[in-house]
Amino acid sequence: MVLLLHVIPATSALMYILVMSHVARLSTAKLCGTAAVIQSRKLANFLQNQSEDLLKTYLSKQGEGFPQTTSLCKEPVEGFPEGQVTDMKPNEMLRSIYVTLRHLDGHFQTLRRQQLDLVSPPSDPLHKKLTDTHNRIQDLAGNIKCLLEEVPPEISITSSSSGRGVFKQKMVGCTVLRKYSEFLKQVVSGLNHVISRRSATRGKGIQRIQKKVLRLG
Repeated sequence: MVLLLHVIPATSALMYILVMSHVARLSTAKLCGTAAVIQSRKLANFLQNQSEDLLKTYLSKQGEGFPQTTSLCKEPVEGFPEGQVTDMKPNEMLRSIYVTLRHLDGHFQTLRRQQLDLVSPPSDPLHKKLTDTHNRIQDLAGNIKCLLEEVPPEISITSSSSGRGVFKQKMVGCTVLRKYSEFLKQVVSGLNHVISRRSATRGKGIQRIQKKVLRLG
């Protein structure tokens, strides 16, 4: 029997080792790297697709006389970014997204509590939709937090609808859900941009290693 050995050229072997070492460093340094951004983008896209249905369900459950359009839902609500997050630098944008999601966590806590008092029975589909959305907002916030270079201080959230009449509370809830839907469109677009930048950076790093190895060869 003749044993055939496949001999890898030294230059190719060196290139393979260096490239894999580079990839390993990226994976170790960025445990919350590209995969987490992609997962966050998918989750944000899912939430955005569900947000219109959530808003319609909310409007339909607020009783007779409540407007069935969001054009009147313009109550003052704290916690949403001014301007477009997509105009920010990537790290600043991720920080803004995280802070807004933390505020949304508080808004949804208030919204769920109020709607349990106003909409019967507890098995009404609105309550499940609010609960599921709230849980996924917390999941998305956790993903974004993982991507931050520096986590912001803990956010203190004051309910923007406390002490108001029932109709005003409903209008604030409508405003929160409208602004939430608009915000998610920015999040999806912003995360797409982050994914593109990270992929390009990773590709350039590998190209630089390949050039160095070729020069050594």
